[in-house]
Amino acid sequence: MKTITLKTESKNSTIYIGKSILNNIGDICFEKLPKAKKILVVTDSNVAKIYLEKAIKILKEKDKANIYSISFEAGEKSKNLNVYSDIIKAAAMLQFTRDDAFISLGGGVCGDITGFAAATYMRGIKYIQIPTSLLAAIDASIGGKTGVDIKEGKNLIGAFWQPEAVIFDTETLKTLPEMEYKNGLGEAIKYAILDGGDICKILKTGLDENNIEDFVYLCAQSKVNIVEKDEKEGSIRALLNLGHTIGHAEEAVSEYSIQHGMAVADGILVMVHAAKKNKEITEEEYKEIKSLIEKYDVGTGINFSLDTLMPFVFHDKKAKNDGINVVVIKGIGKCEIKKMSFEEFGEYIK
Repeated sequence: MKTITLKTESKNSTIYIGKSILNNIGDICFEKLPKAKKILVVTDSNVAKIYLEKAIKILKEKDKANIYSISFEAGEKSKNLNVYSDIIKAAAMLQFTRDDAFISLGGGVCGDITGFAAATYMRGIKYIQIPTSLLAAIDASIGGKTGVDIKEGKNLIGAFWQPEAVIFDTETLKTLPEMEYKNGLGEAIKYAILDGGDICKILKTGLDENNIEDFVYLCAQSKVNIVEKDEKEGSIRALLNLGHTIGHAEEAVSEYSIQHGMAVADGILVMVHAAKKNKEITEEEYKEIKSLIEKYDVGTGINFSLDTLMPFVFHDKKAKNDGINVVVIKGIGKCEIKKMSFEEFGEYIK
């Protein structure tokens, strides 16, 4: 098992990564939640079928808290105010106090909505992330970003709220559908471009059972390094939005039928094309990044016009009155944040 400590002004969180550590969630959770007498496990309909019974059994074995659960229909479309309200109402009906806690058991959607519920129930209670997808393990569960979507855009309602812990069992990847695994690889390629180094080397060599724990650790550590310097995205944390400006717009236009990691891969491809067009990278660097996306068959190819996407760029949570901060690619391991007006951005990626 590998561990990372994320240290921020608001809280220190511990990230646990290892094989079969789902069996240890009782020990970890109650160490991190010593005052909790009630715990609400939030999950989705897919994950519930596989892991909910086991997780509840392990938590109940410690006999330290009453364990409850709530599930919602799997998919990005459930990351909405109605499901959020269901979680809040469930906690209220069960008379949860500020000493009690939530646990997210699932992917990025589950983590985002559970975290937002934890951030806002009684103005904030503790929660733990137990990601069961590659995307959630390397990205969504780390750093304290929580939120829900509305029809005007993704994550427009949310809060920064750090979990007490993140517990990732690498064995859960064996139950992921192939498309969900690819969804995570879209974010993984983001880290490869941002960080280069061993993350990129492993992706070029190929992910397998022998290196997946190291790979998740490296991606998580890369994100931790950035979040510790900028918890609430006032500066360099915006680097983690590589590919997300167009990716989020594509998700919204498709009414979330295109999954997040796949859309991010599409967004990265748009940005690497733009970087080549604007002579910010060489042809060789362009091919190197493009080959990573093709190797893992991530992304869908942008099937929407710029005119269709741009209204959603205006509503992106990173947008400001005078434009948007864009992550531009200068090479592998060389990305920069550049302020552009909406018109400049449209011209840049055209």
